[in-house]
Amino acid sequence: MLNKLALRNACRLWKDYLNYFLTLCMITAITLSFHSLLFSKDIYEMIYYGNNGELSTAGTMLIAFMSVSTMAIFIIVAWLINYMTRFILEKRSREFAIYLLSGMRKEQIASLYMKENLYLGLCALFAGLIFGSGLQQVLFFIFYKSIGKNYKVNVKISAGSIILTVILYGVCFFAALFRNRKKFSRMEIINLINMDKQNETVNEKRNTIWERLFFLSVGNIFLLYFLIFTGRITKWTAILEMIGLTFTFYFFYLGLSAFLMKYIKRKGRLIYKKEYLFLIRQFSSKMRNTCFVLGTLSLLFMFALVGSSLAFMLSDYQNKQLDVEYPFDIIIISDNTGNDFSKEESLINDNITPRDIWKYCVYQNGTSDMGDYLYRNLKAFSDRDSDPVMAEGKRSIAYYDYDVFMGISDYNRLREMLNLTPVTLRDDQYLIHIANRVYQEIKDKSAELPDSLNIGLDFAGFKTEGLAQNGHNGTDYLLVVPDKELAGMKKYFSLMAVMANGDVPENLTECLYDLAGKVRGYDELADYIRIGSEELFLMPAAIQVKSREVLELKFLMSTLSFPLFYIGLVFLCVSLTVLSVQQLSDSNKYKVRYQILNKLGMGKKRIRLVVAKQLFFYYLCPVILSVIISAVFILYVGRQFVIYTGIHTEWILYFCISLISFLGIYIFYFILTYIQFEKNIALNRK
Repeated sequence: MLNKLALRNACRLWKDYLNYFLTLCMITAITLSFHSLLFSKDIYEMIYYGNNGELSTAGTMLIAFMSVSTMAIFIIVAWLINYMTRFILEKRSREFAIYLLSGMRKEQIASLYMKENLYLGLCALFAGLIFGSGLQQVLFFIFYKSIGKNYKVNVKISAGSIILTVILYGVCFFAALFRNRKKFSRMEIINLINMDKQNETVNEKRNTIWERLFFLSVGNIFLLYFLIFTGRITKWTAILEMIGLTFTFYFFYLGLSAFLMKYIKRKGRLIYKKEYLFLIRQFSSKMRNTCFVLGTLSLLFMFALVGSSLAFMLSDYQNKQLDVEYPFDIIIISDNTGNDFSKEESLINDNITPRDIWKYCVYQNGTSDMGDYLYRNLKAFSDRDSDPVMAEGKRSIAYYDYDVFMGISDYNRLREMLNLTPVTLRDDQYLIHIANRVYQEIKDKSAELPDSLNIGLDFAGFKTEGLAQNGHNGTDYLLVVPDKELAGMKKYFSLMAVMANGDVPENLTECLYDLAGKVRGYDELADYIRIGSEELFLMPAAIQVKSREVLELKFLMSTLSFPLFYIGLVFLCVSLTVLSVQQLSDSNKYKVRYQILNKLGMGKKRIRLVVAKQLFFYYLCPVILSVIISAVFILYVGRQFVIYTGIHTEWILYFCISLISFLGIYIFYFILTYIQFEKNIALNRK
């Protein structure tokens, strides 16, 4: 008998809380598809290399970021399920009180409530797993495209991803249900009767305090903009501002509610126009009762927008910068200046068809004037005065002990390999080939550069094309001089650059490392190789095979961007579900109020418009606050992105794309809520 009642009540829950059910389905589907990345055999082969199956840097990052994102999703899903089960319990408390009055025991009612939620949860789980199997194909297609691979449809779903998803889902559900069962067992009939009347009430006498907190919250937002636009963000101001923003999200709504109530009491002009008195009263009352929920939702919206925008920035870096960082198909450096690379050349010829090969040397004259100049002027070493030990440590990783020189003939030969126009130098001239990222930072100070270098030649200008300047042809910079000037210098490193006809197999990297007797990714850390001031993604590598390096970097950036999208999407769905349920749960109360408006002469069409406005204002409120705050965060991150990568990313474009993308889901939830709300307050009068 109780099982039939539980099943019937579960069907009613499905109808009353359709948005909640759909969100559980969506979260399950998204979680399953993302977990499939961890258990894919093809991806496993990509992230392990070598005879010993060493885990690559990209593989480590994939596991780390997916673990972090899974933990974040676990926390927010647990919060959602706990919030919804408690919320439903409050809304049905009088029904459960009647069950108690009818003679049912608390244990029976608690068991009934658990079964209802379990039926609902199991249906959402199975529906989500089915939908997730299809979503997995879409996700894998996008992931493979992002790393430059072709994806063949594979309908097989790994058991590991299903088990992990079910465990995550099950732990969240059972933890919430048992917590509410424990709470229910302590309640008496009077508690259940009054439970749905309990709200986050605020003492009216404290309105003045809440109003001041509203203005304080707004002031804190202006302070954030001031600090970022004037460049006064430091470690301590950032920490203090983050703490202040946490309170801002919650005090803002509490203060805004008090501000609106005061506006009504003072009989502001707007309350006499159309239905705005009704809307403002409804809005302020609901905001006061749900200020904590609205603050939490605004935080989730902000994380979703910031995470998505960062993911787009990483994708932009991937599309623009990788060919610049790795212009040659293969390039090898050795500190043995007598190395003729004959063994490496033979191995390369056995695996690919080279289009062009050039062996050459770079030189040093015992000075480091250019490195000293960059150390004094680049923001990467801005802590040289406050923390000189740290700054010197950064420099020792970034630059060689001496400036790197190259003869003009070798330089033009490399330019020819890259289909670049050759350059001409007089016997008394030199030029600097510098990374564009560095040039953009020092170009305003470049007039003083020639005086800082004791070369004895006239400065002929800069070149900024990609030339493998992450440890091979210099680090950040390369001094190009006439060939005759090399006679008075000492050979520094020997190198070999290769351009291939056709594709280069990725496993050629491991073959070259085995030939050199080195372990890729480890020996370089203690080796002579340097990488320049690029701090984001580059790792030291004496042997660079473009196909392998690009694959790993694309893989690495995808492992960063995909979890950001994953977290953002789930946070958005959770937020919209709570917003929707908050409105629909009170539809019976609103029904009485709209019936009164209908009896006073307001037509059904006009009531629909008022309903739309009411939902729109409530939905819009947390979005506006999160957009205002997340926009300035993205501005700051965009500026830092330019400093560390040299790419002038269109942060506002990516922010708008993220916002528009999320608005699509937002509109879907809004329309669904509006349809259900209108159905719940259905009126007979036209």
